[in-house]
Amino acid sequence: MGTPGGKRGFPANFGTAEASPAPHGTTVAPATPLRVGVSVALAVALLAFFFWRAPLAEVATTLARVRPGWVAVAVVLSLASYALRALRWGAILKPVGAAPAAALLGCTAAGFATSTILPGRIGEVVRPLLLSRRTGLPVAGTLASILTERLTDLATLLAVFAGGVILASDRLAAAAGPALRQTAVLAALGLLVAFLFVFVLLHFRASAVGRFARLVPLGWRDRVTSFLNHLLNGLEAVRSARRLAELAAWSAAVWGTAIVQIEALAQGFGLPLGVAASAVLIGVSVIGLAVPTPGGVGSFHAAIQFGLATLLGVDLADATAFAIVHHAVCFFPITLAGLGYMSAVGLRPSSVAKLAAPGGT
Repeated sequence: MGTPGGKRGFPANFGTAEASPAPHGTTVAPATPLRVGVSVALAVALLAFFFWRAPLAEVATTLARVRPGWVAVAVVLSLASYALRALRWGAILKPVGAAPAAALLGCTAAGFATSTILPGRIGEVVRPLLLSRRTGLPVAGTLASILTERLTDLATLLAVFAGGVILASDRLAAAAGPALRQTAVLAALGLLVAFLFVFVLLHFRASAVGRFARLVPLGWRDRVTSFLNHLLNGLEAVRSARRLAELAAWSAAVWGTAIVQIEALAQGFGLPLGVAASAVLIGVSVIGLAVPTPGGVGSFHAAIQFGLATLLGVDLADATAFAIVHHAVCFFPITLAGLGYMSAVGLRPSSVAKLAAPGGT
């Protein structure tokens, strides 16, 4: 991973007021008091709604009878899913350069930990910038890889959700079934349209990049052009059967492990979900995470509760208890791993966050 102060390490003053700015002036929107306040208020409101609609005494009883062995299995699977995500990130980065597995794993954990404990989800930007500092990979390439990763996740989730709805039709609540099946069809069509759009975009790549770059101020054109080219390099997998199969295999491993994680935890609760219903729940949980609350608090809980109780017909007390434990399994272990990595390389979350701060201070 390199040594502090070296090309692949951190400058001696990293994390201080004199630290060098993020390369290319990369920034994220500052976490203003208003933004933080709105995010926290959303979390509190959704968490209050989550608990308000549940029979708390029954929830406590359900939590008391959860089998800890299955929770431990779910924790291992959760960490395995993050590890597979990190290794898939390395595959996405191949057109940019090779990154050591240890750096990919550590920066992935640090990024998710930062997003959990600090406002603004800055971990999404910290993660690629931290990897760039640790490995010397170009910043534009590492940043573009995150967008490629998100697009890959979106495509995979649309396919997983659509397949889950079709295969779990016998498990869906009667009232929710027709709407979910229509949503699954739209998801499949959306995936096809997106695939064709990317294919056409890559065919006219040079002209598309040039036209978009002309829309930005002259001083930013080189940076924007570099970023777009790196992004399109990642999306070239659409035109390469070998690359597409590689990314599809990694994505199947990432989300397949996450689905098995849900099924393992369901076993701990004595809930007969099945793989297809777990796939539906994955799609619902990601919608919950789209709400900008710190660490998914409230939004993730409410989404899981809704998915289990309303869409899959699970008892409300069981759904609420499951959501509490599932959130802990998904967020706590990776946060501890990320904090451990940052401590090992001599960093604090606040100093890592300065990578993405305006001016790097």
